[in-house]
Amino acid sequence: MATTDMATTDMLGAFRRVGLLVVLLLWGLGGRAGAQSGAGEPASLGIQDAPLGQALEQMAAATGISLVYDASLVADRRGACVTEESPPEALLRCLLEGHPIDYVQTSRGTYVLRAPVRRPPQDGRLAGIVRGGEAGRPLANAHVRLPEAQTFRGTATDSTGRFRVPGLLPGPHTIVVSHLGYRRHEATVYVPPGGTARHEATLAPSPIAADSLVIDADRYGLTSARRDAARVPTAPLRAGGAAAVPDALDAAGTVLGVTTSPPYADLHIQGSPTSGHTLRLDGVPVRNPASAGRLLGAFSPLALEGLTARKAGFGALHGNALSGTLDLRHALSSSGGRYGTVRADSRSLGARLQGTATMGTTPVSAMVAGRVSVWDVYQDVGLYDLIDRWSTLDPMLTAARLPPDTPIEGGSLGARTQPNAGFFDLHGAARFDLGPAERLALSAYHGQSTLGADLVLGRPIGTGQDQTGEDEDPPFSTTLFKLPTRDEYDWSNTTAQARYEAPISGRTTGALQAGLSHYQSTTRSETGEIEFTSSRAGPSAATAAARQAAQGQEGANEVTEALLKGQIDLALGPGWGLVWSGGLTHQRSQFRIGNAFAPRLQHQARSTRLATAAELTVGLGPHAELEGGLRLTGRPTQGPVFAEPRGALRYDRPMGGLGTVSLSVRGGLYRQFTAQFDLSRDGATAVVPTTQIWLPLSGALTPPRTYHLAADLTWAPAPRWQIDVEGYRKWQPHLLAINYPALRSAPAGTGGATDPARFIAPSRGVAYGGGLDATYEGASLTGSLRYAYSRAERTFPGRFDGRQTPVPWTEPHRLTLNAEVPLGAGFALEATGTGVWGRRWGYRRAYYAYLRPEDLGDAWGELRLDRPGTHRLPPRYSLDAGLHAAHSWAGVDVEGRLGVANVLGRENVADWALEPQRDGSVSRWTRSLPGRRITMSIQVRY
Repeated sequence: MATTDMATTDMLGAFRRVGLLVVLLLWGLGGRAGAQSGAGEPASLGIQDAPLGQALEQMAAATGISLVYDASLVADRRGACVTEESPPEALLRCLLEGHPIDYVQTSRGTYVLRAPVRRPPQDGRLAGIVRGGEAGRPLANAHVRLPEAQTFRGTATDSTGRFRVPGLLPGPHTIVVSHLGYRRHEATVYVPPGGTARHEATLAPSPIAADSLVIDADRYGLTSARRDAARVPTAPLRAGGAAAVPDALDAAGTVLGVTTSPPYADLHIQGSPTSGHTLRLDGVPVRNPASAGRLLGAFSPLALEGLTARKAGFGALHGNALSGTLDLRHALSSSGGRYGTVRADSRSLGARLQGTATMGTTPVSAMVAGRVSVWDVYQDVGLYDLIDRWSTLDPMLTAARLPPDTPIEGGSLGARTQPNAGFFDLHGAARFDLGPAERLALSAYHGQSTLGADLVLGRPIGTGQDQTGEDEDPPFSTTLFKLPTRDEYDWSNTTAQARYEAPISGRTTGALQAGLSHYQSTTRSETGEIEFTSSRAGPSAATAAARQAAQGQEGANEVTEALLKGQIDLALGPGWGLVWSGGLTHQRSQFRIGNAFAPRLQHQARSTRLATAAELTVGLGPHAELEGGLRLTGRPTQGPVFAEPRGALRYDRPMGGLGTVSLSVRGGLYRQFTAQFDLSRDGATAVVPTTQIWLPLSGALTPPRTYHLAADLTWAPAPRWQIDVEGYRKWQPHLLAINYPALRSAPAGTGGATDPARFIAPSRGVAYGGGLDATYEGASLTGSLRYAYSRAERTFPGRFDGRQTPVPWTEPHRLTLNAEVPLGAGFALEATGTGVWGRRWGYRRAYYAYLRPEDLGDAWGELRLDRPGTHRLPPRYSLDAGLHAAHSWAGVDVEGRLGVANVLGRENVADWALEPQRDGSVSRWTRSLPGRRITMSIQVRY
């Protein structure tokens, strides 16, 4: 029966094709008559939901045109069109609207309907540089617009005067470039299909005659004035790497000198620990900017406009930090008229809605965005594998917690079970434009994350039996217990802020901001009773020891911060400016810690700080400027006022045929008044290896201080090339660190507060390094090569005989290669290769923190855990590749990425773990990073 129906369908199709050919032949023979009928006259049409074939015939009769089509094109379709006097083509388009039917008009005037033949356009790109004045100095923050482009509203040039516009339809485009104090530039550029058009705009100076002028933007200055503030724009922030899930923290790693260390999303700025920098969202601090147990960034990339990273030598206005700052901003602009975005990848589902309205006469822009984990629906292979590998019960640390005479059978510990992960974040922002340069901005953010794993022992500990099941050395005293283990880490962060900006006078602007930040985390480890066999301890003693070692542990940390700050910006004259800021910060912190090696301790603290800063910029001619700043911080009733002088010298100049050179030298004194400590956990599981503690410093704990000296050189030898070179040195005469031996021997808390000075002690160190970043943007290739060198040493209280030891987070040599090759039609190949050499501290961090010579016996001298600098890990290599596709249909933009992380499938070593053997020896085994895995993501904007 099915075969007969198919044959009948084929015959009908053949008859239709023959009939169409006959009609075309008759039309050709008609000659003159056909041409006359095809001329057509304007007509009115009123058709409501009629069969499309009937509607077309009625339209053809009314206009007198000749119309030819295959009946299968209009079968089962209906048409509607109500219009007054209109030409035939307008009526035809009206009837065919919404149907996949196109038409052509022959030379004789006949309209022939056919299926649409559409090929995806080969999008092109536009890139270039904007210069100003006779000197031809690159202009930062120049506005670049393409008025006729439907998917692009505008952009601004970066600190080197460069701009880049992707996703343009091939053909001519009008480009308009403007900058305050310069004449407008307008030109026509031709964008080739699948290629890149280059354009260089030179703006002529134009004096401005006005009583007063308010500039609603960042302060203008030399190009080098922004070299210590590397900006990651919105597009890279939301795109992700070649095979990475889009992540704001991962995007920060594209800045020279900023690294993210796997397997956890720990950020380090120029050799400093994660505690050395602060992260702010709209000016409000975020204490734990990570999700899923620090495996992912905690912010939805769709909610963010960009990221600004300030490194060594940052100015006095940007706060107290030992290494730098990371500033994120909520996005409120509606790029290209798009009002909604939906994004899905292997780990999360996100969305963004935005719009504008008017409240009375006040324009209002608003945005809401969110992201939720899809773990309950689909468990990402890479994330699952990482938790699975790192949640194994550690044999060495477990053995150190058991009675000394308990034999441990190699390989008897740790049967992994189901990992658990989940997170969500929600963002909201609104801006009220109250008048010229007067606005009120509101924003709020909340994020939650949980990570855990359930574990159970596969076999008893120390059964005292050989592989045949016979006792080797009876009699043994056997005590049997099961060991169910659960480890869970919960985290939440909430921020809210309101900022008001307005002009004060013709030369002065002001801003006032109030903000609130709250962070809370809980770490729980629930360990049951241990099953083991002992030949020396009696059952009752073994039972008591097992129960004591198996007690669950819990840690918690909570930080609440309220802030109020203001800023005044005064323009003193050409090249001269003064900025003053001041503020009040109140913090409340409490923590509770404890594990198998450290007693249960708790502490509460409150702190109020007053801070003020001033920064004076002095122009030293057309190519140089000097900046000096001073920051003062005081704690009422808690001691002296701390001063932090900082300064910078900047120089920019075109070098003729050698391009443009920008040089910046910066330095100063830096302090930090809220300390972050990463407490190594006892290693029962390693889902989250450290517990983070934030503590406002007061009393006996003097705030740490460092001295910075940094230099940056930017050279743009040609329009397509840019080379950045940086160097830095940080002297660290006073730092703070956890004294683990003192922590382990501290008396257990009895419910009262514990003075943090008991287990936090002074430290000292040094960090220095540099790097080179070469970027090329061509028509058929965009790529960069980045090399960073980092060296950092410090003392660790109570450990390593007080020697300065290489720090565990440093990556002495890091080489990164990025490449993007456009293939045309909206497709592009992407690749990222990374190599890291010289890592130290090869064993688990908890070993260096908690293990003692008596825990390892004769193996202590061989392992040399008192010299972590000698434990060199092998190099780490990775290659990620991906295919990116972008296309637009009827005003909807669709982007997708299919990537392969770790294409070569290399088993990179994360660290080493130890396993005690029954003969008293210790063996080493490797914990590796996840291997090859596939990533996918899709984004739809409308």
